[in-house]
Amino acid sequence: MSRGLRGAAASLLMCVAGAAGAATHRVDDSGTQVMNPNVQMRWDASAPGAPGRGLSGALDVALRLDVAAWRGRSGRLYMTLPASPSGPLQVSWTTQGALLPGRLVAGERALIYAGPIAQDVLRDRLRLTVQADAQRMERAETVNFSFEIDLDEP
Repeated sequence: MSRGLRGAAASLLMCVAGAAGAATHRVDDSGTQVMNPNVQMRWDASAPGAPGRGLSGALDVALRLDVAAWRGRSGRLYMTLPASPSGPLQVSWTTQGALLPGRLVAGERALIYAGPIAQDVLRDRLRLTVQADAQRMERAETVNFSFEIDLDEP
């Protein structure tokens, strides 16, 4: 997981502009630290005492996004997650700082910040919850998040 948060997901980078005239750029997240990179997935209960078909796990992330190149500009930051070979993977998160809490499905991207870039680095602590379909998971999987920024017209 930590390796993915540091940019190992270059194989799938969604470069779809969120607004007309916007430019999309990859954001350096190499300063990000995953506190517990080996997520222990647990069965979701469908009935008391019975395992469901879903698996869930949680991890804490000290997110550090280097946005110095866009300081003084305005834009929207997104978290991206490539499609999962094991089927639908969902991630939700809470934040403790300037970033937005949210939910993301593998293969999509989700807004985490919108507005002016006033500093060189955006920092936040995220609590990520990962959910997967247990019937489709065959082995352990690396989750490779990355981050993008869509800049507004100057």
